[in-house]
Amino acid sequence: MISTITVNYKTADYLERMLESLFANHTKDDIEVIVVENNSGDDLSKIAMRFPCVRIIYSNVNLGFAGGCNLGIKSAHGDYIVLINPDIIFTQDSIYKLRDAMDKETDIGIGGVSLKNFDGTQQKCVWRFPTPTNQLALLFKVHHLIPSVRVVSNWRMDDFDYSRDADVDQVMGAFFCIKRSLINRIGLLDDDFFMWYEEVDYCKRAKNSGFRVHYFANIEAKHKKGSSFDRVGTLKKQNMFRRSVRRYVRKHFGIVIGSIFTLLEPVFWIFSVIASLLKPM
Repeated sequence: MISTITVNYKTADYLERMLESLFANHTKDDIEVIVVENNSGDDLSKIAMRFPCVRIIYSNVNLGFAGGCNLGIKSAHGDYIVLINPDIIFTQDSIYKLRDAMDKETDIGIGGVSLKNFDGTQQKCVWRFPTPTNQLALLFKVHHLIPSVRVVSNWRMDDFDYSRDADVDQVMGAFFCIKRSLINRIGLLDDDFFMWYEEVDYCKRAKNSGFRVHYFANIEAKHKKGSSFDRVGTLKKQNMFRRSVRRYVRKHFGIVIGSIFTLLEPVFWIFSVIASLLKPM
């Protein structure tokens, strides 16, 4: 069985379209579909009536993306867990294709697909793992002044060939397939990442445990990108982002380097205010 988990936070309009496209390309009987309503206040009664096979779990607090996913994973029964953002649109039976491809490679623990913008153009959806250097450049907003600065473009893999399958460091959490065997090995997502970097951390933990993370070029879906964050202010988004960066750096590079990021937080905040005035994140 395959279990899909979608965390809803003020995205009921996107969620309905996603479910419509999911069931247009997959059979209801062999996919367990779970939606976690993350205390956003959305009325999902219409969705419950239209899609009675969907199991809706209501959280009485906003657990963040990782916490919401974990709530769904705990009640899922599938051998594959696929995290699906509400702003995904299926154009093919991508979940079946991904399962079949990952079945052939026992050491692939996480699979990602080629995400397209709604106009059909390729979306950046794979990256190298963050380093203190590229994260400092990011938080100092160097890429706003020099868009092609090497330390950031290398992290973003601007030279990646999206037409070919490849093992990568990380794939985007918007369409994120996890084998049950990996969950059994390393556990759930780290819900100390309220938003951002939870999938990066999970990919890092997976690779540290001997599993591969793989991008499948010929499996596609459309992705709007940032639907929940369309309804959150820029400064609030950047505050959450910096918190996740600090968590990731401290966890994977140690307390000394992590403390540097903590000490620089007031400076990062000033740069984020300036950036929010000049250009949204």
